[in-house]
Amino acid sequence: MGDLALTRQFLLESQSRAIDSCDDIAELRRLAKTLLNAWSMQTDMTRHYGAQALGIQRQS
Repeated sequence: MGDLALTRQFLLESQSRAIDSCDDIAELRRLAKTLLNAWSMQTDMTRHYGAQALGIQRQS
């Protein structure tokens, strides 16, 4: 599991540096919207599986 954590850490640092080096505001806006969408989908999935694991019915 240590290798996975190290790989993930490397990927995060690599992507962070790519963002830092970007001076294209339109590209940064596109990236921000993509991340916002991914965060929203992750939130929905976490709620769904959390409710499923607890045996409760989700409210829409």
